[in-house]
Amino acid sequence: MIKGLVSVIIPTCKNRHDCNNPIDMCLMSLSISTYKQIEIICIDENKECSIQRNIGLRAARGEFIFYLDDDQYVSKELITECVSLMKKYDAVYIPEIIVTDNWFGHGRNWERRFYTGTPVDCIRFFKARELYFDESISGPEDADYDHRYGGIRTISKNPLYHADNITFVQYLKKKAYYAKSMELYRRRWPYDKVLDFWYRCFWIFFEKGKWKMVARKPHYALAVFVTIFLRGVFYLCRKR
Repeated sequence: MIKGLVSVIIPTCKNRHDCNNPIDMCLMSLSISTYKQIEIICIDENKECSIQRNIGLRAARGEFIFYLDDDQYVSKELITECVSLMKKYDAVYIPEIIVTDNWFGHGRNWERRFYTGTPVDCIRFFKARELYFDESISGPEDADYDHRYGGIRTISKNPLYHADNITFVQYLKKKAYYAKSMELYRRRWPYDKVLDFWYRCFWIFFEKGKWKMVARKPHYALAVFVTIFLRGVFYLCRKR
């Protein structure tokens, strides 16, 4: 382990032809980061994300781990801020901004603002440990890792960006695929608030004064609630 080194782990998309964005923007953003003590580990094994992340974790030499998707990129000061936060914390939640040019993406970006630092969110930057992703889970593997990691967490001020132009149909297909692991996740974490229908589908949008954002954009709220409903239908169908 090299003190001060940040190991950035980037698994590439399993089905490259289905991906909307190349990895170039991700790598470019890391090259202009204000924090320079970085090793970049790209994994292109055409395997599930959890498997590729573990390949990266085993190869990592850094004191800190930062995992990204290949269609995400970072703000210049983000890694510098996260390293500084490691003096007091074990892990960091990072606000995510979805960069898109379609109407559905704008709605998802608005929705994502409600999740930062909540039980729906997952740590992305943390102190290195001998802990690996569960390769039997596809979809909620990062939430499972978040539970098992523990530690003291905080939220960064600087965001990361997600260049994602996924369509509504592609999104539902993706969620249906991930749903196959939800029963295993439910058995492992039965009291997770993510699995609480009332919290996940309603209260998370109103707690801690967030109702003001809903009041300002009720049309976005309606679209998000419809999407969550359809996502639930896909999940139930997948269980059968």
